[in-house]
Amino acid sequence: MELGDFVLVTHPGHPMKGARGKIVGRRGEYRADDPWFLVYLPSRMRSYLIPGSALAVEKVGPEAERDLLYQ
Repeated sequence: MELGDFVLVTHPGHPMKGARGKIVGRRGEYRADDPWFLVYLPSRMRSYLIPGSALAVEKVGPEAERDLLYQ
């Protein structure tokens, strides 16, 4: 995952499960090989620190006409 990637919160125990967002920063390690990501969630209009293990990159094809985040 890199800055600017669109992500989906997938961890079943996470309070934001199902929320879509955009990675806007990286903030250290939650565990070894599991970084914290600063994710902007437009549905909540703020950013949250979420571990990488709770996120999945959202696949956006070139045929998408508009930004997936705001559908």
